[in-house]
Formats: sequence, C-alpha cells, structure tokens
Amino acid sequence: MKAVEIAMAIVIAWVLIWSVIAVSLASSATTWILVVGSGALPPLMILWLWHPSARPALARVRQARR
Repeated sequence: MKAVEIAMAIVIAWVLIWSVIAVSLASSATTWILVVGSGALPPLMILWLWHPSARPALARVRQARR
C-alpha cells in the first residue's frame, strides 16, 4: 500500500469509530453531528496538510552523499 492509501484508510477508520461512539452516546441528531464532526475534523485536516515525500529517504541520502 502507498502512504496516501494508508492515510486514507486511517481516516476512514477514525471516522467510523467516532460514528459508532456518536450513535451510542448521542441522544439527538444535533449532538450526533457535533460528535461525528469533531471526530472527523482532525484526520481530515491532517490529510489536507500532509504532503508525502516525492522521493524515498534512501534516494535523498544517496544524493546527499554525492
């Protein structure tokens, strides 16, 4: 798996877990939306701000040695 696919899988799992928590704890739709939103916002921000390296670390080390 590529790093982007792994990150997306983590975000999906995070949101699903928070959705289950929201269903079990929330008594109204508004509370459910707030819990899911607060659970979904951090990983979505990480995906938005995260930029994977274009080159592998080993290639950068080899280039630095030259």
